[in-house]
Amino acid sequence: MGDTAELANGYTLVNDTQYDAGLFLLERLEVHAGMQILDVGCGPGNLTFRLAETVGKKGKVIGIDPSKERIAIAQQKVAPNLSFTEGKAEDLSTFSSESFDIVFVNSTFHWVEDQATALKEFARVLKSGGRLGISGGSGDFEAIHERIKEDILSREPYRRYPEKSGPKFLKQRELEELLDDARFSQRKIVVNTIVKSAKDADAMINWLDTSSSGKTYGGIPLELRPNARAEMKEEWDKVTTEKGIRMDMELLVTVAMKSG
Repeated sequence: MGDTAELANGYTLVNDTQYDAGLFLLERLEVHAGMQILDVGCGPGNLTFRLAETVGKKGKVIGIDPSKERIAIAQQKVAPNLSFTEGKAEDLSTFSSESFDIVFVNSTFHWVEDQATALKEFARVLKSGGRLGISGGSGDFEAIHERIKEDILSREPYRRYPEKSGPKFLKQRELEELLDDARFSQRKIVVNTIVKSAKDADAMINWLDTSSSGKTYGGIPLELRPNARAEMKEEWDKVTTEKGIRMDMELLVTVAMKSG
């Protein structure tokens, strides 16, 4: 199951966590007026629009996302220095080499299927000395939602439908190796510890569904997903308190410079 208009629109209502993570990354990238920026995995374009405001009239920001539904929402945000198009991180052939000052990748890199190729593409389109910013889940930390998903997908009959394109959360060591291969020798990686809050199990699952374009359920067929969701809800209810759900998360936040 791919993205849908319902999921894309739902995401616009619940993406505060991803937006705040993007602001944390943005603070470390030293964006200034006149820059050319590529926002990879821009989703509905909230942060892309923020970037366009920051670089001003002499700058330019392009947002790309593989979801046509999210690009359709993003294209409703209009500015003379802002544009959106469908695209994948692994194939940036639309863009010339050394054409951007910054490549901005927030809350999306763990969804990229070929992360090594994507990093090489980021390096190709960056100018010499250009900066790459990535913020996403850390493979060195397992959040509750990962454990619950793994538990449900291991049960019958769901285990019969293996996940084909799930998220891959890199450990810092793995990320550093990929950055080396892509010629990002100068970098700084920090951990952004956050707490995701939700009022109840349904709110948490809705956030996960819209954030993942429906991939919460791995390869489970559509007709079985209501049952899987009900079983997930039972697990989330176990960690719900009178104050709702509070889930600790760790994000790896990387700022890397392209070597000359």
